[in-house]
Amino acid sequence: MRSQTEASGAQGGPSPQGSHPQGSPTEGSPLGGGTAQPSAVGRVLPGEASAVLPGGASAGPSPGLSAGAKGLAHRRLSPLRLVVEVLVLGGAALFVLRRAGRLGAVADAFDRLHWHWLVLAAGAEAGSITALSWLQARILREGGLQVRTRDLVPVTMSSNAVAQSLPAGTLFAEGYAFRQYQLLGASKVLGIWTELSAGALASAGLAAVALAGTLVVGPGLELKLLPAMAFILAGALAAAQLFRYTRWLSRLIVALSRPLGWALPKGVRAHLSAAIEATREMESFRPPGRVWALCLLAAAVNWSLDAVVLVVGLLAVGTAVPWRGVLLCYAAAQVLVELPVTPGGLGLVEGGLVELLIRFHVPASAATAATLVYRAVSYWLLVLSGWGAALWLNVHRRRAAARARAAVVTT
Repeated sequence: MRSQTEASGAQGGPSPQGSHPQGSPTEGSPLGGGTAQPSAVGRVLPGEASAVLPGGASAGPSPGLSAGAKGLAHRRLSPLRLVVEVLVLGGAALFVLRRAGRLGAVADAFDRLHWHWLVLAAGAEAGSITALSWLQARILREGGLQVRTRDLVPVTMSSNAVAQSLPAGTLFAEGYAFRQYQLLGASKVLGIWTELSAGALASAGLAAVALAGTLVVGPGLELKLLPAMAFILAGALAAAQLFRYTRWLSRLIVALSRPLGWALPKGVRAHLSAAIEATREMESFRPPGRVWALCLLAAAVNWSLDAVVLVVGLLAVGTAVPWRGVLLCYAAAQVLVELPVTPGGLGLVEGGLVELLIRFHVPASAATAATLVYRAVSYWLLVLSGWGAALWLNVHRRRAAARARAAVVTT
């Protein structure tokens, strides 16, 4: 949900009210003109089988490959990915076990678990999802589509489950979310703009949290990290502004593509032309600065409440919170989540977070237990509830379509 997308084209501009009605049969990717290829950080590998997601979204293969080529590529890639995932998970498990010290000490931490803190953790995670849903709903309303935050909560939950359940799942999640926007009535261009804007704002929000963590970490690390974090935040804010002033984005793409146009493959040039056309169609979306600032604040609240879950995990196992380092540990863990190696950074986040907490003087057994509590709430609980939300959306819309068909028959 927190990823940036890249444009590859769109046909048809938005109507003032986000023209596609609910249940619109518009097909294709957010930024393509035909084959469904959601774009995100990551890529659809040539020959990768199309994945049909709840609610009708799909992440399709690149066109033009024969069935035999697709099957061969799939056979080559699947075992390799499986081996990589098993090695990463196994290595992470061994690393955590070695760093955790005595397993008995970890078990003791769970025996003394303060369960009442878990209620606060679940509440903070619910608030995080609500903040992100408000952000998406507010952007859609700026494009003329009248939706409420509660309309976006199940979409946010289900797309998060998709992102966390698959390697490079953000790719599929953005295609799924885009399709859900269309089912709510968004035009193709409005859906593209919402995806791009929400991703840029979310990245800026995480950069702000990381910068805040750098400012409080202490003079030693602060001096080393502050210039880099400030630069990252400035870049993220500039990217977010580009989606507020899409005319600038269009001009930037043109300026970058002109000197390289002769050297680029024909397919890439076609995608650049489509991207330029898409950004020109987005020029009618001009949210006020106050609204954009509120959206950035919502993005920061989304990350901050998720960081609260990590703090609560430490409190739940009865250990002292490393207040100077906890935000920095959290921000680093979110970078690991986005690596397209295992679903939701499984194994990578656990190993990395345990190591970072230990370096901030949290006892190894407590760091391991707190990390497991944090992931139980922020990963496993969200994945399970998210797939439940996806099922609910699917059933709800099937029933709505059935009622609509019945109404047509009776009239």
